[in-house]
Amino acid sequence: MDFKKITFSNYISRINKEKIPCYEPSVGSNEIKNLKEVINSGWLSEKKFTRKFESFISKFCNRKYSLAFSNATSAMIVGMKALGIKHGDEVIVPSFSHSADANSISATGAKPIFAEVSIDSMCITLDQIKKKVSKKTKAILYVAVYGNADELDLIESYCKRKKIFLIVDAAAALGSKFKKKHISKYGIFSVHSFFSDKTITTGEGGMLLTDSNKLLKICNYYKHDGRKERGEDTIRIAGYNFRFTELQAAVGLAQTKKLGLFISKKKEIYNKYKKNLKKVEQIKFFNYSKFCNPVPHRIVILTKGKSSSLRKFLNKAGIGVRSLFVPMHRQPIYNIKKKFENSEILYSTGVCLPSAPSLQDKEIIYVCNKIKKFFN
Repeated sequence: MDFKKITFSNYISRINKEKIPCYEPSVGSNEIKNLKEVINSGWLSEKKFTRKFESFISKFCNRKYSLAFSNATSAMIVGMKALGIKHGDEVIVPSFSHSADANSISATGAKPIFAEVSIDSMCITLDQIKKKVSKKTKAILYVAVYGNADELDLIESYCKRKKIFLIVDAAAALGSKFKKKHISKYGIFSVHSFFSDKTITTGEGGMLLTDSNKLLKICNYYKHDGRKERGEDTIRIAGYNFRFTELQAAVGLAQTKKLGLFISKKKEIYNKYKKNLKKVEQIKFFNYSKFCNPVPHRIVILTKGKSSSLRKFLNKAGIGVRSLFVPMHRQPIYNIKKKFENSEILYSTGVCLPSAPSLQDKEIIYVCNKIKKFFN
């Protein structure tokens, strides 16, 4: 990948030409109503809307506690810091993942140890974890890629035996379940993201979830500049300002009212794409693990060859598509020469199709017809 050729202006130029965006949030009158209430109150930082939003997410995911953050990355950094992860420690993480995962490990001073993923689930496996575990391993950072999970129960049991922390990045997996349990219920802590392309959004924003009151209290110190809470001036640790805002929470709380609708629409869209593309032999549809009840984050297809030509063709037709994750081991900041064959294949052959809950049937058919035309 030639990173020098990619510029923000080129990206925006491409986005502006999309007739069917890859994703767009669904916001409306309830979000505006809540925002007006917050603005009229004169208090824009965390208050009642934030506490209500946290309460909803923890109850929905069947977790005891939740803590809102400026984004999921800051939630991961704080969670790992609260666990005592530091310089000299190692955290195993899939190379095929968002940059936030490896970067949050690096932010604690620890070293990310990249592991391979399954070509089928796109997730890290227990066998690959065992190959990477050392005396320095402090945690496993499991990534529920595109809302999928596999072997999560086996990995959790292994971590307990080895006395290694399991952390779950469920950023894109709100509502997804593995073996009838919310994916974000696994691990010492988990995180969700509320970025614009997530099932519900606050624009930016994240949430840390845990069943440990002790961990929650330490995380709260790190989140609030090292103090117990606002209004207290005693700084007990070197913390950060990773706070949420009432404006974000106002939007998020309105979004929770539509969560059930969004989940059903995303599943419906996934099935419609599968039905329309099932006879296209040149592509493979990404299928979720058999023990996973997913909320599809993206509509992912894998081509038999490199996907770049298909993406360019669809872009010219005004269709917003994206590549899959650039494997982190090959990013300039890490630049590890070892091969991760599955991660490389997924990146080079994968395409994310439009998947917003607002997507219309005629738009799905248009996208599918363009894909058929390309291969014919």
